[in-house]
Amino acid sequence: MNKQIKKPRMQGKTASHVASITRSLVMELVRNQQIKTTPTKAKIVKSRFDRLVTLSKRGESSQRMIQSFFASNEKAIAKFNKVVETQLQDRNSGYTRIVKTLPRKGDNAAQVYIMLVNAEVKEKKSEVQKLLEKRQKEENKKSVTGRVKKAVSGTKK
Repeated sequence: MNKQIKKPRMQGKTASHVASITRSLVMELVRNQQIKTTPTKAKIVKSRFDRLVTLSKRGESSQRMIQSFFASNEKAIAKFNKVVETQLQDRNSGYTRIVKTLPRKGDNAAQVYIMLVNAEVKEKKSEVQKLLEKRQKEENKKSVTGRVKKAVSGTKK
């Protein structure tokens, strides 16, 4: 087996399909500052987005490559340039981060957030998680007040 041949990260997809997925995910990352996806897709988006930001910082000579990536979508290009100028101008590298999260409900697939470095994680909580947290808070309140009452009543005797 030839060890120099790299296997594609997204197996079973054609090159055009991978390019399409990458383009749409990069556009969503620019639009929303963070997206939730699988780790494989996140790694591809991270490398592609970081390259695009570096190209954008080089100046006007690299704008054609950015336009070709975004398929001449003027709104996406304008938003991308605005994000680069306002949020990422002071950084030299590491424009995105990947944060692991809970697996997907349907098929238990691993999920991650890919976000710009200045964005915060905002994960939606399910109803079950909210109920569990509420019960935990109630138990903590009961246990603390019960201990305090016992301690106070014990000292008065």
